[in-house]
Amino acid sequence: MNPCCDKGAIVEFEAHRVWRATGVLWVACMLAVLGPDTGTAQVATSPGLLGMGHRHRNSGRPERLPDNRKPATGSRDNGAEAADPNAPTAPPFGRPAAVDGVLAQPAEAPAAPDGIVVDTEPPAPVDGVDPTIDTRPDTEAQAFAYPRTEEEQAAVALALAPEPNPALDRRPGRLFRFEPYDPIGIKVGSFLLFPEATIDIAATSNLFRTQSGQKGDVALETAPSARLVSDWSRHALELSLRSVDSFHNRYPSEDDRAWTAEARGRLDITRRTNIEAFVGHDVTQDSRGSVNSTADINGRPDITTDRTGVTLNHRFNRLSLQLRGAVTDRTVDPVSGSADTTSDRDYTEREGALRAQWEFKPTLSVFGEAGVNEYDYKRSSLSDGISRNSSGERYRVGVSFGNTAQVLRGEVSIGTARQDFDDTRLPTLKGVIVDANLGWRINALTSLRLTARSDLGESTVAGAGGAMTRSIGGEVRHAFRRHLIATAGVTYARSDYAGADLVEQTVTTNAGLEYYLNREITLFGRYTHIDYDTTNIGADYSVDEVRVGVRLRR
Repeated sequence: MNPCCDKGAIVEFEAHRVWRATGVLWVACMLAVLGPDTGTAQVATSPGLLGMGHRHRNSGRPERLPDNRKPATGSRDNGAEAADPNAPTAPPFGRPAAVDGVLAQPAEAPAAPDGIVVDTEPPAPVDGVDPTIDTRPDTEAQAFAYPRTEEEQAAVALALAPEPNPALDRRPGRLFRFEPYDPIGIKVGSFLLFPEATIDIAATSNLFRTQSGQKGDVALETAPSARLVSDWSRHALELSLRSVDSFHNRYPSEDDRAWTAEARGRLDITRRTNIEAFVGHDVTQDSRGSVNSTADINGRPDITTDRTGVTLNHRFNRLSLQLRGAVTDRTVDPVSGSADTTSDRDYTEREGALRAQWEFKPTLSVFGEAGVNEYDYKRSSLSDGISRNSSGERYRVGVSFGNTAQVLRGEVSIGTARQDFDDTRLPTLKGVIVDANLGWRINALTSLRLTARSDLGESTVAGAGGAMTRSIGGEVRHAFRRHLIATAGVTYARSDYAGADLVEQTVTTNAGLEYYLNREITLFGRYTHIDYDTTNIGADYSVDEVRVGVRLRR
């Protein structure tokens, strides 16, 4: 029996199984988004012009509350009887109003003696800081406190995104993506479920990323996703599942069959100490156009990535310490019918970092970070027979603006990186690294996002162990009308390979328009242009992509 045929049959069987699972997820998301409300949904409002006041849970219109509405006596769920509507009400100040026909009236409260100040503040500890007192800023404490209103419940659930690496925090992006409606989710016990599904038509001018003989195609793309977020007074748990599938008209070899499953959690040991952990499984297809790409005429290989990490956070007072570690295992599967040109890209990475942060105020902190990593490749490079095993160091200092403010969130840092290879025939990689993840709400109508990433990337190019890769980008978002929002951005990326005369540069520009029909349905259109320039002769190319579609969410 031919082993290649057995392997191809197994890959095909696994692909069909993943495809069936993706179909079930897509149908479930559609039913959850468009189906009837099966539980008490939470309502979230956006700050500023696009989210003023209390909102009706279905229509999204402001709901006027009676001016004379008063809270019931006692807890709202302890079974207390309603107050007598004929009972007299107390004036805003002074003694209670007299009741007609009743002689015995409450005595007036005695006035405080003149010149004596009553100090009601509890005394401070004699020595040091009382460990039983929560010294966290209000914005931080509220972010993890038990929600009291529907708006707070939805806001906490959306912001509850534990990120072991602060540079990848999703909350600056949420500030940038202000919207007239926030997803309200579906109540599932003590969790909130956020289903979403995107369907669009994509047209590409240069599907294979070539300089000459460009070929275009049109594809149907679907992207269902679901997030299940806990709504607990302590601890946190988030489960997410995402999928991207495309169906090209002329070239099915370029279809996407990507999906990601991820679980994140936080264990609150004390008010000052918690442990965050995550585990994720990701399957995607290799992209064309890069010098490291192993895609061929038979298609693009699957890249499977498994990642696990743990983070320990502890706060003393203004000083916070974070210790984190992660293990990443990547496998690049060869395309069925092609020679083995991918096994030298398989590796296991182990990394750890220690971060110290000093807080001046909730929206301003400084930090320093030191990290180490180790790459263990499963075999030597097929291009030159040299092993790419290496170990590296990273050092960064920066400024953090927090992740709860409504004007500016995120952080920016600068530092150095170094990667030494076990085989001395490969030159050492080193250089300055700049990282940024900032979301700035300029005003009620406009926001700006700035991103920068620097890293020492892997490479299978002969004589080059890796490349210093840097990227920087900016995107502006503006609301012409409450339900009509436009975006425009540009990103520049550059890779310099050590040990080879090779440089890659990519400029990506994009523009988009979103129209919100209601809370659940959004129409959108996007345009993207990519210019790729390299010293590798004959490998330059440009691509234009247009997408028009609809997004459904709950």
